[in-house]
Amino acid sequence: MSETSPILIITAKLDTHADAVISELKARGQPFFRLNTDDFHTEYKTVLRSGDRSVTFEDIWGRSVRFPHDVHAIWHRKPIESNNPPGVEECGTADMIQGETLELLNSLSCFHDRPWYNNPESNRVSQRKFPQLCLASELGFRVPRTLITNDPGEARRFAAQTQGSILCKAMKEAGYSTPNGSYFIFSRQVGQDEFDAHADRIALCPTLLQEYIEKAYELRVTVIGDVVFACRLDSQADEAARIDWRMVTPDRIAHSMVTLDNKVEAALKAMMRRFGLRFGAFDLIVTPEGETVFVELNPNGQWYWIELTTGAPMASAMADLLKS
Repeated sequence: MSETSPILIITAKLDTHADAVISELKARGQPFFRLNTDDFHTEYKTVLRSGDRSVTFEDIWGRSVRFPHDVHAIWHRKPIESNNPPGVEECGTADMIQGETLELLNSLSCFHDRPWYNNPESNRVSQRKFPQLCLASELGFRVPRTLITNDPGEARRFAAQTQGSILCKAMKEAGYSTPNGSYFIFSRQVGQDEFDAHADRIALCPTLLQEYIEKAYELRVTVIGDVVFACRLDSQADEAARIDWRMVTPDRIAHSMVTLDNKVEAALKAMMRRFGLRFGAFDLIVTPEGETVFVELNPNGQWYWIELTTGAPMASAMADLLKS
């Protein structure tokens, strides 16, 4: 393995983040191999050999890479489910093929011979909301009072403690599909009357409830290796973005790059070290009193819209990290 060994990029065909970083890698003369998981069955062949602990990927254009032996680093960007192979329509068969394909790709995470950005196992552990909040509190952040429960009685007591100012969030599956369409669950503020009307339904599913914290503005902090990009989001100027800024398009919110307090930056980097991450995107609140509140960590979060909006050289920083 040498500095001219390729970087393995595991992502999907429609990924502007990967496109931008690949442009930077090309400018640096850095080879790469892009594995678009949605096209796995139509554009790639793979062979995994236990004897030499290697996986070979070859695309339909004859380009190949042997992992991990001939790889400089791995960027586990945004892989998605593979499209069904041609001719496969039966639901059970398609599910089995998806499961086996996912198992193959997940098997790569056991190779620690090369640097990962990030190892999917580290992503899996660190994306869980409850451990994030516990660690953030340990590192000195204020965190919102939080309850996760399927007990309506406990939920009602929690609501009473927060004077009815409750935020309801998804723990993991923010997106889901039904025969009638696909849906995304945004964070939502629930008033006391609405909460009382539906509290019994909490028994159907563990539910994450948080106290609502007033915001002066929000921060999206992207940490790429040792480089920190802190972007202020003036979400409170738009009523539709007040609770969850993802509800609106980025052009409706003023973005500006800022410098983090040293203690806040050190705590975020400490959290990444504890979770074994080299990349992370954090959501923080700054209250009207100027206090910084931890909301969550996205170990594989989006960031390219910030570069497009502010000009911050984030794709360049990501390319430097992968090449380092």
